[in-house]
Amino acid sequence: MTSETIELVERVRRRLSEHENTCQIAGPVSESAITAAEEALGVTFPPSYRTFLRTFGGIAIPPHLGIVHDFVGSSDVVTRTLEARVERKLADHLVVVGLGAQSQEWFCLDVSRETSEGEYPVLMFDARDNALDQQFYTDFGQMLEEVMGFVADSLEQPVD
Repeated sequence: MTSETIELVERVRRRLSEHENTCQIAGPVSESAITAAEEALGVTFPPSYRTFLRTFGGIAIPPHLGIVHDFVGSSDVVTRTLEARVERKLADHLVVVGLGAQSQEWFCLDVSRETSEGEYPVLMFDARDNALDQQFYTDFGQMLEEVMGFVADSLEQPVD
């Protein structure tokens, strides 16, 4: 996750507050909390997601603004993923890091497909069908940047 992405998130947060919409940012997470979450799930988080957790902790935007409206933070990643593994038979190599605009769309890191940079692709899991849909993003950083970029562009459009 780049400094440009961090600034983009801050710009979206400011713009949403001007429009009386909320952009909830959970707040930075400690390294020990990140490690505990990784241990609970039996995975290692990629650098982009670790930076996100240390910087923002979690982000929620109004659902109508983006394909992903909840970037799951460390307090929820363990709960959501473990519940999905039990209730929806989510594979152990998938970690729920985003909630889609549609009900029961989960954006998941596929920790079985590590890149040379230590990142993982983000796939969509449709819980209604208990099935993987497709790869949406090359990594968590791209997901955050693209969704927030779309929101920023939308907020720049004049209201009719």
